[in-house]
Amino acid sequence: MKLRALLAVAALGGAFASPLPAEITLEEALAMPVHPTPPPAPERVLIRNATVWTMTGDGILEDTDVLLERGRIAAVGQGLSARAAALEIDGRGRHVTPGLIDAHSHTAVESLELNEGVNIVSSEVRAEDLLDPRSADIYRQLAGGVTLVQVLHGSANAIGGQSAIVKYRWGVEEPEALVYREAPPTIKFALGENPTQVGLVMPGAQRRYPATRMGVAAQIRNSFEQAANYRDEWARYNALSRRERERAVPPRLDLQLEPLVEVLEGRREIHAHSYRADEILMLIRLAEELGIRVNTFHHVLEGYKVADEMAAHGAAGSTFSDWWSFKMEAFEAIPHNAAMMLERGVLTSLNSDEANLARRMHQEAAKTLRWGGLSPEQAMSLVTSGPAKQLMIDDRVGRIAPGMDADVVIWSGDPLSVYSIVEHTFVEGRQVYSREADIAHQARVAEARERLAAELRAAAEDRNAREGANAGGPDSPAVNPPPGAVEYRFGPYPRDLPVAIVGATVNTLEGPAIENGVVVIENGRISAVGGPGTPIPAGAERVDAGGLQLWPGIIHLNTVLGIHEIDSVAATIDSAETGEINPDADTAIAVNASSTHFGVARSAGITHALVVPGGGAIAGSTTFLRTQGWTWEEMIGLRRQSMVMQWPAVVPPRFAAFSGGPKSLAERKKDAAERSETIGRLLDDAAAWQRARVHGADPSRVAFDPHLAALVPVLDGEQPVWAFAREGYSMLAAMDFAASRGLRVVLTDALQAYRMADELAERQVPVVLTNIVGTPGGDDEPHDTLYRLPAQLEEAGALFALASGTRVGGSANARYVTLFAGLAAAHGLDRQAAYRSITLYPARILGVDDVLGSIAPGKSASLVLTDGDLLEQSTEVLRVWIDGMPADLDDVQKTAYEHWRARPEPGAAR
Repeated sequence: MKLRALLAVAALGGAFASPLPAEITLEEALAMPVHPTPPPAPERVLIRNATVWTMTGDGILEDTDVLLERGRIAAVGQGLSARAAALEIDGRGRHVTPGLIDAHSHTAVESLELNEGVNIVSSEVRAEDLLDPRSADIYRQLAGGVTLVQVLHGSANAIGGQSAIVKYRWGVEEPEALVYREAPPTIKFALGENPTQVGLVMPGAQRRYPATRMGVAAQIRNSFEQAANYRDEWARYNALSRRERERAVPPRLDLQLEPLVEVLEGRREIHAHSYRADEILMLIRLAEELGIRVNTFHHVLEGYKVADEMAAHGAAGSTFSDWWSFKMEAFEAIPHNAAMMLERGVLTSLNSDEANLARRMHQEAAKTLRWGGLSPEQAMSLVTSGPAKQLMIDDRVGRIAPGMDADVVIWSGDPLSVYSIVEHTFVEGRQVYSREADIAHQARVAEARERLAAELRAAAEDRNAREGANAGGPDSPAVNPPPGAVEYRFGPYPRDLPVAIVGATVNTLEGPAIENGVVVIENGRISAVGGPGTPIPAGAERVDAGGLQLWPGIIHLNTVLGIHEIDSVAATIDSAETGEINPDADTAIAVNASSTHFGVARSAGITHALVVPGGGAIAGSTTFLRTQGWTWEEMIGLRRQSMVMQWPAVVPPRFAAFSGGPKSLAERKKDAAERSETIGRLLDDAAAWQRARVHGADPSRVAFDPHLAALVPVLDGEQPVWAFAREGYSMLAAMDFAASRGLRVVLTDALQAYRMADELAERQVPVVLTNIVGTPGGDDEPHDTLYRLPAQLEEAGALFALASGTRVGGSANARYVTLFAGLAAAHGLDRQAAYRSITLYPARILGVDDVLGSIAPGKSASLVLTDGDLLEQSTEVLRVWIDGMPADLDDVQKTAYEHWRARPEPGAAR
């Protein structure tokens, strides 16, 4: 690691303050790698008594051994012997799968270097030329069980660059050592909005041809006509005799047409970025016209509409599990897509397209257990044998069988459970990830950082001594005020008829779960909770919930539900006003009660959400609402709940070039301090304006100012500050700002909360974590830093809630909140705390825990009935009540699923 990076981490507060072993030297600390180097590959590895997912006709085998020998799987069975010294691993209670395969990745390269935005055809460029074997994303994905990926060119071109099939041979130094030469070569095509550059043209810039799907089709046809002519021209030249060739001028070598000739001759496979059914069908028919085949359609979000045509053509589909609504062509995506394509005979896989998503491909597969009802083996095939077949390397990877590459993952439990994590990952028999070794190495890295921090502290103390400065410790920080008194507004339609939910396991989240429990609902509230003998009012509607699980409704504290429909369609977005200062922006009146996203959120068990505006230093006020209602007025539980203020965040390195380059830590701290000053001056102005309006000699002469008027509730303590702050220094700036004025503050985003968990607890500042699956604070952080953050905050005694982000995907990703809580539980968070992180803890942060967040008499009857654990991705939400009213669980995605499932199969009578 570079010295600058280590010193920067050490300077951010000495987060690792445990006593330092004396044996580590400064030189060792400076040379300490962030991630451990894998040990030499053993000659043999014997995994004993595991549950083995063979992904073959043998199915899932219990109490089975797997022998790895010289980089290959040597044997699978019971009672195996290594016949010589071997690394033996006790697999009891563990599950073994093939290494996971991601057929659509952009890992191990700089993402902005993967697109050619000028030329519509860029088939001459190669992803292989950009590979970085030291990329931290490789190690992070190995920790998630991924061992092989296809690194694709970007999607700005109708015909893009040549892809690279990459084995994650962590520890190699040469980029070409990552390339899996056994795979046939591939090339990236792209259809739809990306190559047409819809919405991507800079103001004043001339649009590039083609600007329509018609033009994309014409361009692809024209390119292959040129390639055929080029091929024929070379064939004529090569058919000449030696003497004739000596006197002839050979055709000009065209690096752009050479790969297309390989496609025409069946020596290079097409993998096409796609979304809509019409463009998928277009490329199928165009390929058939040209005498070629599309190997795999990627993303293929409307593949469920043309799955029959794909299967007939022999095209596979590599899709997202549940992405939708991030642009117009993704709006009709449904999470059942993978299962529907598989059901219709399409070779199907799931892909990531994003480095962080690739770390949890097993959970992407688990979602198909719920969305489409796949069997566990079918689900696992989507990230193992399926993509292996698409890449035409299924004779080497994707299965646990003798002769296959020894790419093997050992899981702590069922790999489709959210609570299971990777314990070991092997690539070609070499252990490239070990959970135990990783934990030990992380401790060593912490020691190295403390060694560097000690060096800096010693230098600072020496400088203070020379300059006579007083280096006394800081005063104890001010304690955050508690939530003010708020009155939750119940829904306007309480039911007169009592309801009794009988027989479920009642997860009250205030104590032990109640088996075979009874919950009675009357007038929108819970009137009774207890065991089987709990009295039920006469005439009550009885809901038989035997064998099911009952939970408090999920509360999501960071959404744009109702004010943000489709990311790339400006007319559907009301989530961020222009300008820096908009305290009078009230999200409530912009909520579209008919938004399609509300139905999808309810189907995920989300009964309440905080709608949060973005943009500027002061973005406006939040609205706490129910996720069902006829109008925005009927949905509101708390209006103008808090005032959103934003502290500057670091621009990601890949975008820094567009904003004047990266800033130093000192510059970033200065920006955060200036933001505090700007907001402080506005509050001072609001206070002065209010004094003049109330106590001035002539209040009528004081002009109304909507900005200052909107800030008065903040000054009066009626509205807490909802502070977006990502880095540690911004979090401190926001907390110090609020403390200096006696304001209650809630930190949102809080990416680097792991650096100040104890201080957050001491100050009693709640935190809303919006993306624990994001990239840690930098490449110099352990891969599981954010996964472990909730457990760290819980241990410190800091109040927190889990939420998803509001940026890419907007409202569409609200349902990920259960996944985030499950991952936190898998990485150390107490299971009950994980449930509370999306129910009771959010209610406490808002000050409505007397009404919401748990199941107890007197509280709102906002409840979720499921067929399993709330956090498992395979669990289905069966019933929802919001303030006692049954919630509508129909949504656009379920409707599309039922409609397109009914499409007659080829040859069926019409």
